Amino acid sequence: MSENILTRITVDKEAAMPIYQQLQGQIEALIADGTWQAKEPLPSETVLAERLGISVMTVRQAMGQLVNKGLIYREKGRGTFVAPQPLDHHLQRLESFSEDMRARSLEPASQTLVFKYMTAPEHVITALDLGAPRDVLYLKRLRLVEDRPVALHEAYVNRRDLQRDKLEELGSLYALLESVGVELAEAVETLEAIAANAETARLLRVLRGAPLLKATRITWDRDHSPVELVTATYRADFYRYTVKLRR
Repeated sequence: MSENILTRITVDKEAAMPIYQQLQGQIEALIADGTWQAKEPLPSETVLAERLGISVMTVRQAMGQLVNKGLIYREKGRGTFVAPQPLDHHLQRLESFSEDMRARSLEPASQTLVFKYMTAPEHVITALDLGAPRDVLYLKRLRLVEDRPVALHEAYVNRRDLQRDKLEELGSLYALLESVGVELAEAVETLEAIAANAETARLLRVLRGAPLLKATRITWDRDHSPVELVTATYRADFYRYTVKLRR
C-alpha cells in the first residue's frame, strides 16, 4: 500500500458530517476511481485511527458500513481487502457459469456438495413436464471464482447417465451435457431478491439475512424437451443483472 494514498484521506472534526461517514465516503471514492484495486489490502483500523487522530471505534464503524455495502471484505488473521465489484450479467445469451467467468478472464471452480439420483419432487415433475415421478439427477454445488465462494447452485437434471467424475473433470454441467449429446437451446430465467438463511450464509461467507440474488432457470434442448431446473443463489456483491430495453 502506497503511503501516498493515505495522504489523500483527511477528516474535518468540525464538520457537520459524522467523521465515520467522511472516512467511509473517501475510501469509497478511492475504490471507485481505481486507486485501491480489487483484492488490495487496506490499512488496519489502528493505522488509520492513528494517522487521522480519531478513535479505532470510529474507523471500525466506517469499515463496517463498507463491508455491508460489499466494497471491502475481511479475512481473519490477514486483514481487510477491497472486494471485486459486481459483474454485469446480460440476459441475452444462454451460457454456463464457467463459460461466463472464463469469458471475463476469471478462473471458476466448484465444490460438489451433493451428486445423487433421486425421485423427482412434485415441483420438479411440473417444471420439467415429466408427467409422473421418475429419477433425476440432483446436483448441489458451491461455485467459486479465484477461490472466493460466490454462488450456490441446486439443479435437477432430467438425465440418468451423468457421472460425477466426468463432471469434476469438465468442471461444467453444460459441458457434461454436451459430452453426452445434449444440445441446449433456450431457457427461461426468473430473478428475485432473497435473504441468506443460516446454511447459505455459511457457505457463501456472508451474514445471515444478507441480501442475495436468486435466479431460477428452466432449460430446454433443441427438441424443446426440458433438461434442467436450476436455482442459482448469488452474493449480491458479486453479480448484478442487466437488461437492455427498447421502445
